[in-house]
Amino acid sequence: MSSSKDSTPDPAPRTPLRRRRGTRVAALGTAAVAVLAGGTFWLSGGYDAWQNDRALDRACDGDLAADAARRLLGGVELTASGGLDQDGWNCAVTAADETRDGDAEVTVRIRSADEPFDAAGPVDQGEAAVPLGGRWTGSFTYGGGVTGAVDATRTDRARVVLLLDCGEESGDGLLAWADGRLEKGDFRDADARVRLAGTLTETTLSYARRTGCEPRGGDPLTKVAAPVADPEPKPLGEASGTCGGVLDAATARKWGAGTALETPASGPMAVERCTLGSRLGAPLYAFTASYGPYGASGLAAPPQDVRPAAGGGKSPSPSGRYRMTAECPGSGGTAVYDVVPGEDLGQTVDHGSLKAALKRFADASAGRHGCRLPE
Repeated sequence: MSSSKDSTPDPAPRTPLRRRRGTRVAALGTAAVAVLAGGTFWLSGGYDAWQNDRALDRACDGDLAADAARRLLGGVELTASGGLDQDGWNCAVTAADETRDGDAEVTVRIRSADEPFDAAGPVDQGEAAVPLGGRWTGSFTYGGGVTGAVDATRTDRARVVLLLDCGEESGDGLLAWADGRLEKGDFRDADARVRLAGTLTETTLSYARRTGCEPRGGDPLTKVAAPVADPEPKPLGEASGTCGGVLDAATARKWGAGTALETPASGPMAVERCTLGSRLGAPLYAFTASYGPYGASGLAAPPQDVRPAAGGGKSPSPSGRYRMTAECPGSGGTAVYDVVPGEDLGQTVDHGSLKAALKRFADASAGRHGCRLPE
């Protein structure tokens, strides 16, 4: 009888000691390279940049629109700080290393819309400002700065001003503004304008929701018009913005009016202007519509000789200054509509026609803001 073979399979071949040692040495080498790379990352400042970038998403109570700020100030290592001060809530995003990246920055400030401005004066939106559009009540202009008036010739700087409603009750809303300064390029670039405006609108919406406001915002902005730094008057017959329809032909001939300096009526702004001029462009009458804290400030300190434009039998204003008001929902508060004659008009003011022109200007502006008819 033949003997049977063992059916137990042979054990798997063992890895040669030299190969296993080689694998271990390679793994240790890889770890050493990783440690060395990490050290290089740390020593070169990469860790600080990484930390700053992570912190940006949580900056300013988590309200900062960090992605929009990154896109605006691309290629710059950023740091942020903010909080409450006497002017309201603020958030500043600046270059972490100014010696390397210059003074690129964007600053957002937010305050209640029903508070008049203090002695430091209102937030200047600039006479060359253009509407944001997209169903926002806001404006864009070149030359924004943390303090002082805007300089519309400085295209490396810009300011966006925004009124945001928190409900239907008059005065219930926020005033927000953002100042941007670019180290590379300027705001003549369409993308830069959209990114600064987006930083403000997204940050303000986040702040509003966190603080109990139920905001009524506009649409995501894909385009923001470029302002004209030094606009020229246009023929009165071509007026289609804030001066459109203010004068009828007969009154224009009577006044000698032939030009208009206006802003587009493509959307509501916190302050809207129209200046009617002579045929040579000399200013005759300046109309202004003011909303939110801009209107409140006008009511708090009116010129002594301003008179209501409505109502018969009132004695005329010695200087030809007239005013109307209207109640507006949300951040618009009490809107104020003023007209101021040019300095050289003297006794030639046509008071009746002037009050009628102010009414037409005020009605058109109030309609853009959803206000009651001015009184």
